[in-house]
Amino acid sequence: MFDFDKYREPVWPDHLKPIGEATFNKEPFDTWWAKYGDDLIHLDPRLVEQWVHRHWLYSHFSYLPLDSLRWESVLMDGEEVLRNVRRELTRQLDPEFDYEIFQGRHGADKLPTARALDAGTWDFPIVVLSTPQGLLSRGEPLTDVRLVLVEGHQRHRYLNALHAKGAPPRGPHEVFVIRSPVVDAA
Repeated sequence: MFDFDKYREPVWPDHLKPIGEATFNKEPFDTWWAKYGDDLIHLDPRLVEQWVHRHWLYSHFSYLPLDSLRWESVLMDGEEVLRNVRRELTRQLDPEFDYEIFQGRHGADKLPTARALDAGTWDFPIVVLSTPQGLLSRGEPLTDVRLVLVEGHQRHRYLNALHAKGAPPRGPHEVFVIRSPVVDAA
């Protein structure tokens, strides 16, 4: 069982850190990928762009060694995503509030997440971590949890809001499932 409560030091290699990280001048993904894509060629560039590059300093999952990650792309309908993907870091969901936030002022300035899901599915797959033996969270063993949300919290929030309103996007939704020896060995 994977102990989610246990603190683990970040292990992502310093040489991969994007230039200008945590500034308004962070190097664009394409420039960064041209330099370091060979180091991460075993991962889908979209996964790397949305999770590793975009959230370098802020990912709670930077303890997962990038060089040993495995991944697969799976398709899920919205109900499957909401039923099977656990939000471990930000559990509270308020469908009405989330819907209003993503819609903007009466739909006039919808967020990109809303535009994509309103058209049928998200623009980038969410990233989930496989936990084949379950999860220990806040001291509670969760033996049935097999997928934990890593990246895509906003897409997940809006998907939940649409389902709560009875207007689920048609999907199916692409999901990147990552696996790590750190978790598998637990």
